[in-house]
Amino acid sequence: MSTPHTSKKTKQKKPCVVCFRIRYFLIFSGLILILLWLRPDWRLPPGYDYAAIVGDLFLAAFLVVLAWKWLVYRRSLKQQQPDAQVSEEQSRAQRFEALRQAADAAEREIAAKNRDETGPRSE
Repeated sequence: MSTPHTSKKTKQKKPCVVCFRIRYFLIFSGLILILLWLRPDWRLPPGYDYAAIVGDLFLAAFLVVLAWKWLVYRRSLKQQQPDAQVSEEQSRAQRFEALRQAADAAEREIAAKNRDETGPRSE
């Protein structure tokens, strides 16, 4: 049975959504570069600082994504908070118990090794 991301013929995964966006961006930017190369007299309208506009757009996009991710993170904390404290204490107790058992086993092994080394030797 194939997963939703695999093709039946090749059994290869399909590219993710981000990969498609990157490909579309590269295709469109390549087309723009080809158009500029074919028509070198074509220019953007004068009077605008296009570098500043692009920089401001990237800054705005970064801030929007940052705020969105922060809100998603806060929501996930609120949903997990009551259960997380109980499960964290339980898992902590389980980890401590496992450490105690491992330490006791190591102690017994060292004690057995020391008894064997210091015990009577037959020569």
